[in-house]
Amino acid sequence: MRLSERNRRFLSFIVTETLAGRGARIKAYAIGVDVFGRSRSFDPDRDPIVRIEATRMRAALAAYYDGVGAQDGVRIILRPGSYVPTFAFRRSPAALARPAAAIGATPVPTGRPVVDERAGVIVVVTHRTDRRDRCSMMRGEIYVEAVVKAVAGRGIRVFLTPPVDRSGTAQAIRGLIHRPGVVYALDMAVHGIAEGRRYSWSLSDFRNGEIKDSDFCDQADETLPVGARIDALAEVVTRRIAASAV
Repeated sequence: MRLSERNRRFLSFIVTETLAGRGARIKAYAIGVDVFGRSRSFDPDRDPIVRIEATRMRAALAAYYDGVGAQDGVRIILRPGSYVPTFAFRRSPAALARPAAAIGATPVPTGRPVVDERAGVIVVVTHRTDRRDRCSMMRGEIYVEAVVKAVAGRGIRVFLTPPVDRSGTAQAIRGLIHRPGVVYALDMAVHGIAEGRRYSWSLSDFRNGEIKDSDFCDQADETLPVGARIDALAEVVTRRIAASAV
């Protein structure tokens, strides 16, 4: 699993605390202070390091279980919006294709995105913010995480496009072209503009590229926490995506 040293500490911390029955202690503040070495004055709303690293952790876990970890007996699952992991236990190859007994009743991933039979929709999210713009990139990570959480909360399966070096996950995404059901591509980005930042998104048909919906929202840069404003924007985006997906 490709993790930085601090994210190895992050994963060890949340797993150890959960298994010790201290899941209630796993909050952004505790992670920031105990894992990332932030001071006691650490404010998760002003410093988004925990949210950003959790997003990277989820992508690393997905890539690992899509590749060399596909046959692991236990899978660590970190759902969007939570830092408390759940654990799924593999019993047989057939069991991977359906929900299995797990702590927290968590479905076991099959190594490929599975169409939710109720919703019948998959959304593949790609973060297209310019990585050279570190401020926009930081806000973009929060923006993507908020939308992924909100879309998944609507019963829509979400798949995050991995970095180019994660071939296992990239192959699984390419396999969506041949699957039944509706698959959308959601491109998201944050760009610096004179007045602050532009938060844009575009929803298209994953197979033929036809644009279904797109929009942007301009927000002024402020010293106030941006998390709540981005969460509100994510809910608006999610409602539009859900309306386009029906």
